[in-house]
Amino acid sequence: MEQRKEAVLKNLKFPVKDEIRVAVAPGRVNLIGEHTDYNMGFVLPCAVDKDMMVAAVPNETDTINLYSMNLDNSISFSLKDLQFNASDGWINYAKGICFYLLEKGYNIGGIDGVLHGTVPIGSGMSSSAALEVSIGYIFHLLFNLNIPPLDLIKIAFLAENQFMGVACGIMDQYVSVRGVENNFLFIDCKSLDYEAIELQNQGIQVVILHTNVKRAAASALNKRKNECLEAVSLFQKYDPSINALRDVSVDFFEKQKKNLPPILSKRVQHVVYENQRVLDAKKALKANDLDALGTLMYKSHKSLAELYEVSIKELDTMVEIARNAPGVIGARMMGAGLGGAVVCLVEQEHVDKLISEVFFRYPKLTNKQPLSYVCKISDGVREI
Repeated sequence: MEQRKEAVLKNLKFPVKDEIRVAVAPGRVNLIGEHTDYNMGFVLPCAVDKDMMVAAVPNETDTINLYSMNLDNSISFSLKDLQFNASDGWINYAKGICFYLLEKGYNIGGIDGVLHGTVPIGSGMSSSAALEVSIGYIFHLLFNLNIPPLDLIKIAFLAENQFMGVACGIMDQYVSVRGVENNFLFIDCKSLDYEAIELQNQGIQVVILHTNVKRAAASALNKRKNECLEAVSLFQKYDPSINALRDVSVDFFEKQKKNLPPILSKRVQHVVYENQRVLDAKKALKANDLDALGTLMYKSHKSLAELYEVSIKELDTMVEIARNAPGVIGARMMGAGLGGAVVCLVEQEHVDKLISEVFFRYPKLTNKQPLSYVCKISDGVREI
């Protein structure tokens, strides 16, 4: 971390007039609870030691100057011109944060900054949330904004959901802010309450196996969200108190599923039972019942593949390789889907064996080269 910080600071080539502040915001891994967050349900993610680092200083203007070390790309924009422009790419995330900081009444000015990220893009580990939260937090530091954590979460969420137009839930931004080292966060996406649940077994490792298929889920995610909203509208005929699929119990769904078109029934079945799986996983984590936790992860993947239909051959292949490897407690696709990565819980002594097995078998089955990341569960956004 210190070597990265030094490298980032060396790239801060803009005139330095004030004290430099440096912040990191983590990406995340979602253990279970996929496509439940935008349905106001439950999720069980953790922050990981793949992050976005930002070093910056105020520049006494209204211009934002940022340099991405990863992309070797410098951008500038004025706080007086915060319009979304599709051709601007990653600049829009920074514009979105500035837009909502100003809208919420926070007094910000121009900055000169350098960014460096280690969150694999397109892996389902939420590089976008790490970017949003890190930029929001650097403004918090530089201008003494005293932004409450929940406000920072909401601002980062609005930047992605409204400014960028991604039909996401609030989970990614939430855990990037609130993450706790060695803890998973049980988050209620309706009340926005959370509970940190410690991973009791220190011999368990979080391993990400990337299919090397870039996620292409943006349009599918919007379609799935609309299907869920359509189902809610139909359910309201039978129970007006239902405002989101979170409000649909397993019993209610089983009684009313005959009134849904088949495609909506499949989508709702995934969300309703996935919410229950998160509640069951929470209990399993607290009881250190790793067998039960692994079973829930595999059921989650099967549901995402067959009911929500956001898996692909490569993700299914990766899960099956992991399932048959020694020491793997559970595995499932994570993130929006249609590409990206698989999350595994693995006994520490078997991590190398799993990765070797994946790198041996996966290319033969898919004609693609995999990527792997061994992660530590980290704290949320912070100054370093």
